[in-house]
Amino acid sequence: MSSATPSPDENDPAKTFRIGHKERDEAIEVLREAAGDGRITVDELDERMEKIQSAKFPVDLDEVLADLTTELPSDRFRPASAITPAAGRAMAVTGHDRFDPLVIKAGWESEVRRARWAVPSYIRCEPSMSNIELNFLEVETDLEVIEVEIVAGMGAVTVVVPADWAVNVNQLSKSWGSVKSVVDAVPTGRRPLVRVGGSIGMGSFKARFANYFDRRRMAK
Repeated sequence: MSSATPSPDENDPAKTFRIGHKERDEAIEVLREAAGDGRITVDELDERMEKIQSAKFPVDLDEVLADLTTELPSDRFRPASAITPAAGRAMAVTGHDRFDPLVIKAGWESEVRRARWAVPSYIRCEPSMSNIELNFLEVETDLEVIEVEIVAGMGAVTVVVPADWAVNVNQLSKSWGSVKSVVDAVPTGRRPLVRVGGSIGMGSFKARFANYFDRRRMAK
């Protein structure tokens, strides 16, 4: 007796994961911007908003927004390797999707990212026993927001940024640990914002600018 083979749709979270108010509100905001830019009419806005209100899955939102944005709602729910690039859209890679972030772990040894390293949009730090340093002082990027999620542990996470960058820790919680930032929460102009969330647990988090040792290292 042969076992039933699941259809591709059953393994596609974009077709099976139920959306909520957050996803619908985000889709409606795309429509409002398109209407404000004159890309769709008021009648089209009303018609598409009705479809969004009745949408159940991310792919339902895709049908409404496909001609208005290159970042489709379904992309967030699929692994980066499963996303097929459409015309004009680049293939997603690790760290450019919140469901497939760049993961940095620190077990018994510390992990450091310094100098000119490739910074993705999404980073997850797991400082279970040791320390993680994300040093952006020599980074060149066009990103406006870099999302950093911290998974609770007993280690420390340090974020080092240039003077015109910003670090927002409003979404970062702690239990017995500590959170300290001497960096502005709003960047200068269109400089990057590092938005930190998750939980530091029993460890510690610090956001700072360059210190004496950073400047000495970069001067070599």
